[in-house]
Amino acid sequence: MGSIAIQIAKKLAKLNVIAAGSRPETIAWCQKLGADEVVNHRNNLAEEIDKFGYQNVDYILCLNNTDGNWQAMTKAIKPQGKICSIVENEQPLDMETLKSKSAGFVWEFMFTRSMYQTEDIAEQSNLLNELSQLIEDGVIVTTCNEVVKPIDAQNLRDVHQRLEKGRTIGKIVLAEWS
Repeated sequence: MGSIAIQIAKKLAKLNVIAAGSRPETIAWCQKLGADEVVNHRNNLAEEIDKFGYQNVDYILCLNNTDGNWQAMTKAIKPQGKICSIVENEQPLDMETLKSKSAGFVWEFMFTRSMYQTEDIAEQSNLLNELSQLIEDGVIVTTCNEVVKPIDAQNLRDVHQRLEKGRTIGKIVLAEWS
């Protein structure tokens, strides 16, 4: 998700992008995709952002640990800024911290339109078609970083173990049945 979000924010929204990574290879990956700065997500995010000279930021997209990042996000968000998360919280979020900044918080959930049959349900198809076209045009690059062949029990176990360690970059695709 973050790999695509970096590209959309940079190339389409023309934003200055601060991404999060902690290892040299993940920092390089974020920079390759267009991130202007990369903060270490293992450290205090508000302090990390401050290192690059940003007192506050306009937008925050939380893709990991809403609970653990809440305090840093509410500190870093600019007055009238917006925070969006795709990650559920386990503890109540202190919305009062956003009040004096008139900052907003929204959730994004991929299946909202289909689950609730919203009036704009066709927009999901439009967005996916637009993303597909951006990839075909070379504006957005896919996050596929490795293809493992063939699809069999051993490769499935091996890839799954690598994913569980949380140290992969981009996506691993299993292809071609044995």
